[in-house]
Amino acid sequence: MPAFADRDLEQRIQNAQRDIKSWAEGSDLWRDSGFTSYAERVQGEPGEEAVVFILYSDGHLARLLDEDLDPRSRAELDQICGAHGFWFENYDGCSYYFFATTEEMQAAYDEYFHWKWVCSLIVEDFGDVYAELYRYFQARPERLYNLHHREFEILLYRVFQSLGYESEVGPGIGDGGVDVRLLQRGPLGDTLTYVQAKRYAPHRPIRLDAVQALRGAVANDGAHHGIFVTTSRYLPGAADFARRSNGVLQLKTSDDVAEWCKQAQEGIIQDKSLLISDAHLLSVLRRVDHGEHALVTHAHTGYRTITNSFALVLKETKHAALLMRLPRRNLSQDSYGLEGHEAPVLDPQILGMKQMETVFRAKRSVSSDGCVSYWDGRNLYSTWNRQSCFFSYID
Repeated sequence: MPAFADRDLEQRIQNAQRDIKSWAEGSDLWRDSGFTSYAERVQGEPGEEAVVFILYSDGHLARLLDEDLDPRSRAELDQICGAHGFWFENYDGCSYYFFATTEEMQAAYDEYFHWKWVCSLIVEDFGDVYAELYRYFQARPERLYNLHHREFEILLYRVFQSLGYESEVGPGIGDGGVDVRLLQRGPLGDTLTYVQAKRYAPHRPIRLDAVQALRGAVANDGAHHGIFVTTSRYLPGAADFARRSNGVLQLKTSDDVAEWCKQAQEGIIQDKSLLISDAHLLSVLRRVDHGEHALVTHAHTGYRTITNSFALVLKETKHAALLMRLPRRNLSQDSYGLEGHEAPVLDPQILGMKQMETVFRAKRSVSSDGCVSYWDGRNLYSTWNRQSCFFSYID
């Protein structure tokens, strides 16, 4: 178990934010200010030395912190933050990143935000893009109990898909005691398996009646097998009943889920470029030639120094995508090559660019107005407008 409970870490953040806001309001500095999380602001993997929370301001508070106009007020804020175990640094003049003051607390927050990041990967959609999900629960099966019961069901659904099953997750309510349905096709016929998932605390063992209910659903619907999966344990009566089912029922625990995660992780190809054949890449290029311009995306970074990144959408599902970074070609530039305009290369020569370093995973999202974007943790890609893009290497 973690040294610090999630609730304790969350409470520390809330207490610090409460006192910071109270101080700022008392000093008439809080207008146009607020707090957010790194996940909400950046939507990227937190990594080591995770940002605990972010203070943003476009008002007097930002000017005080950015320009250090009032050392006394700044010292008051530093004292409040230090009393709660936090320090902060100026990120961009309007965003201030907060970190823990001790290595022990920072390590606890690193673990906590890594956990929250892993939970964000548990979605019903499936694509062969995330290995982190399985790696985490292979190493930390005790964390399965901390999932919401629906997240636990969806995790099992994704794990079984990675293991080669045709998998279908139930609606979550009114599912007749069947959370996941597995279909395994074979030359001698198809095998249907029902999965019942119970995210229970260790002190709540699975009783005989729950296992009997799964056996009844299997029999009534003509399924071949039933798998009961729990984060808890089984009472002797339930275990004995399963043993007498002649292999129809299997009882599994968090340790089994950890082993499944290990197998699923091993089945994920780390080099994403191997998932894309040359023929598929050429077919995507042909689709672009035929007018599917949304497959070409663009991201730019910088304020004074401006750089562009172009990427081709190779595969996508509802929540995830595989993108390939595209080379750029200069359309115009100054005599020093420091400023100009560029566009992506979209011809068969990009086959030579299909490498492990250029094919990457991204989160896919759709805004309220229907615009699709892709976030890889550093760049936000959106549909290229087919216009030349300005670049500048002048700082």
